[in-house]
Amino acid sequence: MKTVVSVQEISEFDIKPREAVSEWRALVRDEIAHRWIDRSGWIEVHCPTCEPKDEVPAFDHCGIPYVECTACGSLFAPLRPTENELWDWYRDSAPARFWRKRLLPASSTARLEKVIRPRADWVLDGVAEYAPSARRLVDISTYGRGLIDIVAEENPDLNELLAAGVTADLEGGDTPRVKVRPVRTAELPSLGPADVILAVDALDRTSSLAALVAAIKELLAPGGVVFATAPVASGFEIQTLWDRSPTIIPPDKLNLPSVACLQQLFAEPVWEILELSTPGMFDVEMVYRAIQAEPDGPWPRVLRSLVERTDATGRTQLVELLQSRRLTSFARLVARKRS
Repeated sequence: MKTVVSVQEISEFDIKPREAVSEWRALVRDEIAHRWIDRSGWIEVHCPTCEPKDEVPAFDHCGIPYVECTACGSLFAPLRPTENELWDWYRDSAPARFWRKRLLPASSTARLEKVIRPRADWVLDGVAEYAPSARRLVDISTYGRGLIDIVAEENPDLNELLAAGVTADLEGGDTPRVKVRPVRTAELPSLGPADVILAVDALDRTSSLAALVAAIKELLAPGGVVFATAPVASGFEIQTLWDRSPTIIPPDKLNLPSVACLQQLFAEPVWEILELSTPGMFDVEMVYRAIQAEPDGPWPRVLRSLVERTDATGRTQLVELLQSRRLTSFARLVARKRS
């Protein structure tokens, strides 16, 4: 299993105007408070790899409680909207419209250079290495059109590409290379068999992580590969800041599996994990900013020594150490469905 260090993986939030991001966060809080006053129709979920008895309360974010699985270390919202409610959110809510109409256009150039292009290189290189005979690709990513367009343009051997994520038709229509058909989780197997699946920003915001992974398995052809990303609860920033983490924003982050949980979800004999890395670049910087914002806070002495009382070079070296041990808060995974 490959682990990659220092690939300069950038978060969406790091390239967007801070004032606009703050406005979006306020819209999220307000929308949750008003849209979901009645939660009687919400569903209950448990850790997809462990037992319900292992779950303990963690914190609330935007009025949504989270629990921690003490067995594998995952974080998730045990009560959450149904898939239909989440579809309505990502297609019609005020924060979703703001994201599409304000935040994405405001950062389009930087997003292409710093987020989409590196991920496209990751996928293109991975397909060449792990699935050189691939012909059919299905993308279930959220806001993934930029990625699939580059892959379609630069890998002519892929002759059937389908954009199937929740927002796919809102990002663009059919082209000669890419067809658009957004579908729900239960319908994904009907799109198969696929040789390659892209699942960027999909695992964290699905109504059921277990159901989505099962659907991915059914959708993939034997020997097919999935490229997925996810925030991970076992990372340095989340473990350090916990309830103060600015990255945990529902419903985008309903599921924060740990690295151990991902290894169990994609375990043998069904799966072979080809790559599991945590190439996030900003865990240490985010903790550093938090300490600077609250200098008199009860930060552990060892944390101050590692993060605050060192220079930029020291913080970069700490990031590289965390990446090498899969301990930053953003993971990317490549897994093959065994024949």
